[in-house]
Amino acid sequence: MKWEFTGEQVVKGEINYSLEEFREDFYLEVKDNFPEYDKKALDSIFRLAYDVCYCVATKRDLGELLKHCKKKGIKADIKYLGLIRDSNLENIDMLKAIFARKVSEFMDAGLGSAEALKKLDEYHKSVISGS
Repeated sequence: MKWEFTGEQVVKGEINYSLEEFREDFYLEVKDNFPEYDKKALDSIFRLAYDVCYCVATKRDLGELLKHCKKKGIKADIKYLGLIRDSNLENIDMLKAIFARKVSEFMDAGLGSAEALKKLDEYHKSVISGS
């Protein structure tokens, strides 16, 4: 995606860009890239692409995501997940910026770093469960 602002501006709080807005924009990008897909297929590729971005942005192992995919019956391999990662580096950077800003907000509210990270996880779960 292309934005009229940078991840740095998001981190500094100069620009308000929420996880919800990012996910909406990312879905539209997926839709633009796969115009022949129906809604069910679009939702599926969006979820997988977002999960890859989330894994990388939060320094999680793509191998763990692959295990999860296999349990869910999603046909993917590590090379495919790597291709998704490599084609979404700018999106991953923006997601990192959104998360960094949110952690900073939690810490500004008085939480320690461990608590802020836990709160970020809770916030993330609430956002994705609402989609």
